[in-house]
Amino acid sequence: MKHLSKIAILTLSIASLLAGGQVLAEPADAAADPGKQAPASGEPKKCDRWEGKENRLETLKSDLKLTASQEAAWAEWVGKIKGDRKGWEEKRKEHESWENLPAPDRLEKMLAFSKEHIAKQEAVLAATKTFYATLSPEQRQVFDKGFRFGHSGGPGKGWKR
Repeated sequence: MKHLSKIAILTLSIASLLAGGQVLAEPADAAADPGKQAPASGEPKKCDRWEGKENRLETLKSDLKLTASQEAAWAEWVGKIKGDRKGWEEKRKEHESWENLPAPDRLEKMLAFSKEHIAKQEAVLAATKTFYATLSPEQRQVFDKGFRFGHSGGPGKGWKR
């Protein structure tokens, strides 16, 4: 029990120090007028899911060193794997409205959503196999290491291999 209380005291002490550091880090004019808030530092940070995907695709393309005859296959593959940003945002908004539905209705919608997701993944797999067939053995090794387009970046982004 003594050990537990020491941990609690240490945790509270660290939290107090961190909070105190934030107070000390405030600008002097903000401390002088507590009712006045500092202006926001620009736009709120948005999810960079789409931008990150674009960057990974560009990096992969440059690493593959595609030939002129492979460029058309690349363009077709990218078009099929990119996904529909607007459709994704609409689905997300629709998904948020499900919380007011009865449990069986939510489960039906979740199942339909999962089936649709699987169909899209099957289309991505088919497109990837078609593009992969156009690559040389050296390019396939680069592709195998560089292709990370799952949820949260897939294996290799936070996952141990």
